[in-house]
Amino acid sequence: MGILPLVYVALLLNQALSVTQDQTPIRSGCATDTTVLAQLPAKTELTLRYVMAGDASPCYKVIAKLNGRSFEGYVPVDRLDGLDELNQGRKQAGSIGQSDVMRAARELPLAAITSASLVGFKSTSASRVVMAQAEEAIEMQQPAKALAILEPELIKHRDPGLYALAGMAAWRADQATAALEYWKASLAIAPNTQLEELYKKVEREKSNDQSGEKLFGIRVLLRFDPVTVPKETARQMLTVVDRSYERVSQQLGCRTDERIVTIIQSRDAYKKGTAMAEWSGGMYDGRIHIPATNGQQMNSEAERVLAHETTHACLALTGNWPAWMHEGLAQKLSGDTLPPDVRARIQQMAKAGKLPKLEKLEGNWSRLDADHATLAYSLALAAAEEMFTHFGVDGIRNLVRNPERLDAVSAELDRILGL
Repeated sequence: MGILPLVYVALLLNQALSVTQDQTPIRSGCATDTTVLAQLPAKTELTLRYVMAGDASPCYKVIAKLNGRSFEGYVPVDRLDGLDELNQGRKQAGSIGQSDVMRAARELPLAAITSASLVGFKSTSASRVVMAQAEEAIEMQQPAKALAILEPELIKHRDPGLYALAGMAAWRADQATAALEYWKASLAIAPNTQLEELYKKVEREKSNDQSGEKLFGIRVLLRFDPVTVPKETARQMLTVVDRSYERVSQQLGCRTDERIVTIIQSRDAYKKGTAMAEWSGGMYDGRIHIPATNGQQMNSEAERVLAHETTHACLALTGNWPAWMHEGLAQKLSGDTLPPDVRARIQQMAKAGKLPKLEKLEGNWSRLDADHATLAYSLALAAAEEMFTHFGVDGIRNLVRNPERLDAVSAELDRILGL
């Protein structure tokens, strides 16, 4: 598939998020008595991380750049511009994502506090500590650990935020029934439109998922539809994911104490459950999802797709990385190479100023049509190839250990690619 001129480059960008007022403080926490890291001028552009409850209103964890420095901290929701577009874009995306569930969970403790007189409960400081510990475990791809942290607290407190996070952990641990029960309990206490929508999406995913057979590998739990995938093929797939994870982990330095869930299902069930684009050949949302054809047999393409999504899973264990790095390394480490004609086209477009810098190559790529997705993935692969050429495996592993170097590495790759 050829690359089209970049006439819709805005499709590849994050929704704009910026500061509305001069001297807006970015703090070390949501509370107003936490440390002020910097005072941001109006219209300072921000990179969104996630939303959580504050003292009186939600605040957003963001990254702001000011005078050549990056600040990661919290800004109140009433000081931000661009949230309407952000929320609309999220609704249009359709697929279930970890950030969506976590965002809803973080918002719920606030709902509990503000409606305490009506429902007879409120979040305790102990609950907040437990939630923070559970969130950290989920972010580190340890959902079973998060459940173990949350369940004792749920016996003591009927807190909608705790239930929402427990549902997130159960869902990530491939326990859809338990996730739905936790979310139902949360919604019964504090109705929340976003969480209700997520509940419906997971319910739809569960109803369409026929992949009930399980195989256990060294680092992988593989669940598959035996009607679509013969058991011997499933065993081969399990071996590929285990082997791919071991190989990629040696290059990126990712480690996990819990098995990575890999779901192999029919293409129809995959599309109905994930709402991914027609061109999608797999996805990672905390679990690997792979669509398969009836009677699927193991071949080089299936092995490539499995390796691609395993790289996403491995990279996610090391932290939060931009889409271009995720997709570029996933392609590179699954054996893809950029064809000479595509590389030449990228060079021409870069020279003509028609390509965005890597830091702008963000957003939800599942919303792109096939042609623009091809462009985005090609540029990401070009960046990954240059990473290996100029920094080597040791340099990439060093970046993964030291994420604060990402801006410098990204800028250098922009220079090399002519962006």
